[in-house]
Amino acid sequence: MDARASAIAVRDESCVGDEFAPDIPGLKARRFWIRNSGCVIAAALLVTLSSTALLEPLSDVAPPTGPEQKKPVVLARTRRQSVTSPKKARLWMPRTGRPETLDLVERMGDGSMSQTSYFDISLDLNENASGSAASSASAVAQVADTGANPFDLVLQDALDARQLMRHSGLGYAADAPKAVRPADQSNVTVTPAQEAMLVRRIVSLPVQPERLRDIKGVIGVSEQDFAQLASGLGGDVVRKGEQLDLIIGQRPAQPNLSEILFARHLAADGRERLLARCDDGHFQLVTDHRPYDRMVAEALAHQAAEARSGSAQAVPKDVAALQDAAADYPKLIEHLARRNVPVKVSLQIVQLLRANGIHWSKTADVPQLDFVFRTAEQGEQELVSVTLKGKGRDRRFYRYVSDSGKPEFFDDAGRSVSKTLMHKPVSAGQLGDGFGWRVHPILRTRKFHNGVDYRAPMGSPIVAAGDGVVVKIDSETGYGKYIRIQHDGGYTTTYAHIEGTPKGLRVGDHVAQGQVIAYVGSTGLSTGPHLYYELRVGDTYKDPTKAEMPAGTTLRGRALEEFRQQIGRVETIASTIRATATSAAHSAVSALTPGSDKQ
Repeated sequence: MDARASAIAVRDESCVGDEFAPDIPGLKARRFWIRNSGCVIAAALLVTLSSTALLEPLSDVAPPTGPEQKKPVVLARTRRQSVTSPKKARLWMPRTGRPETLDLVERMGDGSMSQTSYFDISLDLNENASGSAASSASAVAQVADTGANPFDLVLQDALDARQLMRHSGLGYAADAPKAVRPADQSNVTVTPAQEAMLVRRIVSLPVQPERLRDIKGVIGVSEQDFAQLASGLGGDVVRKGEQLDLIIGQRPAQPNLSEILFARHLAADGRERLLARCDDGHFQLVTDHRPYDRMVAEALAHQAAEARSGSAQAVPKDVAALQDAAADYPKLIEHLARRNVPVKVSLQIVQLLRANGIHWSKTADVPQLDFVFRTAEQGEQELVSVTLKGKGRDRRFYRYVSDSGKPEFFDDAGRSVSKTLMHKPVSAGQLGDGFGWRVHPILRTRKFHNGVDYRAPMGSPIVAAGDGVVVKIDSETGYGKYIRIQHDGGYTTTYAHIEGTPKGLRVGDHVAQGQVIAYVGSTGLSTGPHLYYELRVGDTYKDPTKAEMPAGTTLRGRALEEFRQQIGRVETIASTIRATATSAAHSAVSALTPGSDKQ
């Protein structure tokens, strides 16, 4: 048998039993050696496989199954990757959509410090308005029924405050994930979620030097915080023309513990300093505005959420009055309701427009309406200014408390615009002879009646039909006793056949609209107790029951100077609100722009 045949025989013989093998001594010896060697090899393979099976659960990485080896996995702390999305339209900038607000610390008329929320709203009355009185009334009713908040501050319909916070890394606790997804559990340490700090923004725009300690009493921050801030600013006084913005942080679980996180000081010459709180409580100058801007955005979002939770129901009487106004101002009422402007403020706007004879009959005549209103700590809501932007020149009206002690609106020249001449200055009177030709009841001749008569009980009070100065208290044959008032609008009113005037009222005294100036009598050529009411514009008599005359005061001297200063303050507040909203929008752009956090 040659070598090849032997090899084949050995291979074949190893696969069969002894009972089938030929009885050859040499072949038996080879068969014994092969059998024992095979057992050793099988045992070695068994041990190897058993070891692999036992060690496999302890290994994170499976053994390589091919010639190509995988690179080792390195777990490293990585930065958040920006989300790439298709390019969209430019981000909406505030001033054309939602209300914008500013929490201001200011000194009140009685010398006390108070926190007031100012709101600046712009309405384009030609924009998406149905113009239907029914839809306007429905919108007003919806606001009243739901208690919708007048301060619905959202940076953009598609980018609300919570989205902004999530993208900027300043999320609310409610937005935090409740559990880690299974795919993220590898080498992740899970810690309990902490309640997010509430952030507020408080601004000081003093009209006179204010000490930080005075501001402290309104904000509720520790004296130590303000001492550290004064050290960082190099002084403890905020002067006229300067601005101090404070970002205040507060834990919801500890509402009485607040601390200053950022302080931004803007000098009168425009120089800016931004200070950030350090871990040890000191304040350090910083140059990176992004954390501050994002906290401002969070403060705006918190103000919106706080206002929504604290909105008050409107008084039914005011809601009914606003629904009635929808017949005259359908587009205005609908826009005000859509923007959730407080009903009281909406009524003040309507009253101001009516007092000035402002109505819109055509779409082309409808202007853009900008207005500022405020809400005090006690909840009072007051309209501060209104600007009508039409094709011609803008018309501006500002709230001001004159020497009379009552607030009213004036135009930018200081002329009162919130009062019109009263048509009936005696509330108990009934109209008798009107303005025009008549037969005189005593003289029995046909004469022109230069005024109107109001029958009223003897002694009924007569009030000034408008603001003015008493220029005459006298008696004549026809008039009997009478009083005449000169009004700032360049006209006079006369009240005749009176019984007399209040004690102490003299020529030269200033009187306000609605102030009692006389009492009904029957002096002169009179057939019984009544008031003769006359209006003279220059040398011409006018019907006082139909004339629409401005009846307020024109400011002069010191009052006019104070009024102009107040106009400047209102404009400063409005511009600060708009600058804040713009900064928040830029912060949103930065937070949502890929790679912006690497800058």
